[in-house]
Amino acid sequence: MSSVHTPGSGYVLLHHVMGETDGNPGIWSYVEGGMGSVSMAISSAAREAGAHIVTRAEVSQLMINDSGRVNGVQLADGAQVHSSIVLSNATPYKTFMDLVPGNILPDDFILSIKHSDYSSGTTKINLAVDKLPQFQCCKLSHPDPGPQHVGTIHIGSESMEEIHSACQEAVNGLPSRRPIIEMTIPSVLDKTISPPGNHVINLFIQYTPYKPSDGSWMDPAYRDSFANRCFSLIDEYAPGFSSSIIGYDMLTPPDLEREIGLTGGNIFHGAMGLDSLFLMRPVKGWSNYRTPLQGLYMCGSGTHPGGGVMGAPGRNAAGIVLQDLKKSLN
Repeated sequence: MSSVHTPGSGYVLLHHVMGETDGNPGIWSYVEGGMGSVSMAISSAAREAGAHIVTRAEVSQLMINDSGRVNGVQLADGAQVHSSIVLSNATPYKTFMDLVPGNILPDDFILSIKHSDYSSGTTKINLAVDKLPQFQCCKLSHPDPGPQHVGTIHIGSESMEEIHSACQEAVNGLPSRRPIIEMTIPSVLDKTISPPGNHVINLFIQYTPYKPSDGSWMDPAYRDSFANRCFSLIDEYAPGFSSSIIGYDMLTPPDLEREIGLTGGNIFHGAMGLDSLFLMRPVKGWSNYRTPLQGLYMCGSGTHPGGGVMGAPGRNAAGIVLQDLKKSLN
């Protein structure tokens, strides 16, 4: 939830282009079969290495022994899983404020976690359409996929001031009148996710406040109104887009928090400002994946180097756990 004029906000752009695909820097890729294929690939590799994975097992709280060390987790159904090491991929807020029992953590640490920036101005809309959008700037009349459908398509960001105005409206509690939309159409390259002739379109939208001042995301009419505002904006660039929609699913910041556990709806488990990166992530003094609770480690996007589909926080955290295990065995 920051403007283009916010000092340091340019880092987020750098964060998005510093990666690579097949050795090509700044290039993004689609995952065949959808993003769930990444999770499936990781789980398959883990099982091959001997891991036992249990799903649909909600954790209600961490168990702490008398010496103040983590002793495992208690599940929502009352079952207990004992372990001297626990890694949390939940957000720092969810981990320390919801899952750790009260009066265990240092007060200054709790204050730092509590007052970290988890705000988010993004909404995700996933659509099924019966034809590809025809962008009038391309001056093409055929319906076939072209290079204009393959990359990332930006809509509604004609100038820096337009982006700034969209942000300010959300800061004042109103969803952007002319939202900033990032569109991708993965089905142009991945034929496994939609039937022939139809397509899947993903919209990443800014800016939407967590608690709008002019309505509620719980109100179906309010939700539809904002979605239609986005579709109408796309119509300006691709006439007839709205009429091609078969159905859609919308995830606002509260939806992302409720359904995926993302505190504040922040997809990076916390803001990626310059004051919350590197040695300050998740909070000052605890950037090495360890926590004030012995045996508890953080391994998600709330740790260095932050969000994105790269696996770096988890790999780094695993290395620290192995280091500590070797020390304890010596």
